[in-house]
Amino acid sequence: MLTFRPKKQKLTPLRVLVTSVLLMLWILLVAPAHAQSGGAQFIIKLKNSVELSSAPSLRRLEKEGEFLADVMARNNVDATWLRAGSVGTHVMRWGSSVRTGDQQSMLNRLASDPEVEFAIEDRPVRAFATPNDPTFANQWALRSTLNTAGAKFDQAWDVVRGSADVVVAVLDTGVVFETPDLMGRLLSGYDFVSDVPTANDGNGRDANAADPGNWISTEDSQTSTFSGCSVKNSSWHGTFVAGQVAANTHSDSDVAGADWNVKVLPVRVLGKCGGLLSDVLDAMLWSAGLDVPGIPRNPNPADVINLSLGSPTTCSSFEQTVVDRVNAAGTLVVAAAGNSGGSVDSPANCNNVLSVGALDRDGSRASYSAIGSAVSLMAPGGFSNGLVGLGNSGTTTPASASLVSKTGTSFAAPLVAATAGLMRAINPALTPAQLRSQILSNTSGFLSPRSSTCTANQGSGSCNCTTAVCGAGMLDAFAAVSAAKGTRPVANASASANGLGTSGYQESATGLHPVRLRGSASSVAAGRSIASYAWTQVSGEQLMTGTQTTADVDLPAPTSSSDLVFQLTVTDSVGEAHSSFTALRVVASGDDGSSPSSVASASSGGTTTPTTDNGSGSSSAVSAGGGGGGGGGGAITLPGLLMLTLLIGLFRKSGFASATMTGKL
Repeated sequence: MLTFRPKKQKLTPLRVLVTSVLLMLWILLVAPAHAQSGGAQFIIKLKNSVELSSAPSLRRLEKEGEFLADVMARNNVDATWLRAGSVGTHVMRWGSSVRTGDQQSMLNRLASDPEVEFAIEDRPVRAFATPNDPTFANQWALRSTLNTAGAKFDQAWDVVRGSADVVVAVLDTGVVFETPDLMGRLLSGYDFVSDVPTANDGNGRDANAADPGNWISTEDSQTSTFSGCSVKNSSWHGTFVAGQVAANTHSDSDVAGADWNVKVLPVRVLGKCGGLLSDVLDAMLWSAGLDVPGIPRNPNPADVINLSLGSPTTCSSFEQTVVDRVNAAGTLVVAAAGNSGGSVDSPANCNNVLSVGALDRDGSRASYSAIGSAVSLMAPGGFSNGLVGLGNSGTTTPASASLVSKTGTSFAAPLVAATAGLMRAINPALTPAQLRSQILSNTSGFLSPRSSTCTANQGSGSCNCTTAVCGAGMLDAFAAVSAAKGTRPVANASASANGLGTSGYQESATGLHPVRLRGSASSVAAGRSIASYAWTQVSGEQLMTGTQTTADVDLPAPTSSSDLVFQLTVTDSVGEAHSSFTALRVVASGDDGSSPSSVASASSGGTTTPTTDNGSGSSSAVSAGGGGGGGGGGAITLPGLLMLTLLIGLFRKSGFASATMTGKL
C-alpha cells in the first residue's frame, strides 16, 4: 500500500511522480480493501485543495496526491490516505510507526505548515448514553398538562399536523425499516459508516441505512478495535429517535409521533461503539442535498437535520464550515446538548445549531443534561419519568418491534426537530435562521419544582433551570407553530359603480356600467402567496350567483334601490384565511327625494380598509333613476343606518364582534 513516510533525502520531481502514480494505483486497487482495517485517523485540508465532486477525475486525485505527498514528507509524518472527504478535505490513517502519544504533536506540526488549512483528529462520536433510571410508560412529553414540561404538541396539532413534503434527516444508528409504526414514513436514506468493523454489516458506505445492531460482546471488548467500549446490547437508538419525530399518529397502535405526516430520512453514521466525525460531517452535507465525493447526491434534501450524538470537544472550524453550508442550503441543524452533566458537546456547541438540553416531567433539569451558555433551549428528555417510544426486542440483531422507555438529550432533540418540521409545513419559505428565532422566541417559561437553582459548572444534579444556563426556555410546539402562521392575509374588498350616477335603468340591461368589486389590493405575509379569492353576495338585489373566485369581479347594474353587501375571503398559500365585507347603497330616482351616497366596509380579524371609488378615490352616489337626485347627500339615511345596525348584528352573531365598520359620506 502507499504510505507517506518520513523522508531524510531531498524530494525530487522523479520521486513525486513515482509517488503520484503509486497513489493512483493504491486508490483504485488497494484502498477499498484496506478501508476495512481499524486504526486512528485524522482529517487534513490543504489551502490549495479543490473541492471534489461526487465522481472526481483521476487527474484531480493525482494532483491532490502530489500535494499530500509533499506535505507528509516535509513534516516527517507517516500516514496512509483513506479517501477524499467533503469540503476539500482528505481522511488519513496514522502509520504503524506513529505512537498514540505523538499524534497530536504531529497534527500541530501539520497545521502549522504554510500549505495546510487545518489538520484535526477524526475523533470518535457516540450516541448519547441513556441514563439507567426508572421511568413511567406514557407520553407526557407531547402533552399540555399544567405544571409539567410537556411540549404542547397536542395543541399544536390543532394548528398543523405536518406535511409529507417536509423531510427530517435522522443521523444515527440507522433504523429497523420493518418497524410497523414507521411504515410509510421512511425514505431510503444512506449508510455513511466507513469503517467495516464499526458498521457491522459486512461493508462500509452503501445505500442501505438499516440498523443491523450495535451490540458489544465481551469478546468484542477484548479486541483492539473495540477496546474501551462497554459491553451492551443493541440500542436501536435511531429507531427510537425516528419514532419520536414520526411514529404513525392516530393509528390505533403503539405510540404517537410529534409530526403526523413528515418523512424521515434515515442516515446511518453510528455503529458498534459509535462512529467517526468525518462520516457525520459528510452525512450532514449529503442530507442537505450537497455533494460528497464518491456518493450519489441525495434526491430528498432535508428541511431539518437531527443529531442525537456528539463528543466532548469544542466545535472545530471544519464542523462550523459544514454547519454553515448546511444552513446556507436551507437546512436547520438540531443537536443534543449531551448527557455528561457538564458543558455542551460538539457539534451542538457550533454556531447556528439549536442545542437541546433535557427536562424531567416536572420541569426540572434532568440530572444528566448538559447546561451552560451554549444551550439554546430545553425540551422533554426525562429522568424520573422517561419518554416512551419505538424499540426492538433483539439484543443483537433485529427481532420484533417493541415499546421502550428512554431518557436523554438524544430524545429531547428530535422533539425540537419535529417542531421545526411542523413549522416548515406551515411556511416552507422559513429559513433556518427564522426557524431558530421563532422557536426560541416562543418558548415557555421555566418551572421551579426544586429547591435549588442550576448554576454553571455545577455538574450533574436536578435543579431549577434559568435562562442563564438552560437557554431561552422550555420547548412550546404550539406557540412555535402559531408564530409560524404569522400575520394572516388581509382581504382588501372594495365596491363601486362608476358611470351609473345618471344612467337610468336601461343601462343595467346592456351591462355597460357594472358594479365593480375589487380584491386585487389584498395582501399576504412575506414568503406566502394568495391561493384563492372567494366573493359572495350577502344581501341586496341578487347580482351574483354562487361564489366568484377571481380577485376582481364585474356585476350587472342593479335595477332598483338596494343595499348591496359583499364578502371577500382571501386564503394564502399556507391555508390561513381572512374575510372582509364591503357595502354599496344604490338609490332609485324619487326615493325620498334624495340620492345619498354611502359605502361601508368591515373586516373579520384583520385591518379594515375603507372602500373607495376606483376612479376618483371617493365614494359617489349611484342613481338608478333617469334624472332625479338632487338635494340631500352628506348624511346616511335611516335605511342606511338600519342596514349598518343589521350588519353589525350579523358580524357579532358570526363571531366577528371585533370587526370594525366605517361609513364614508
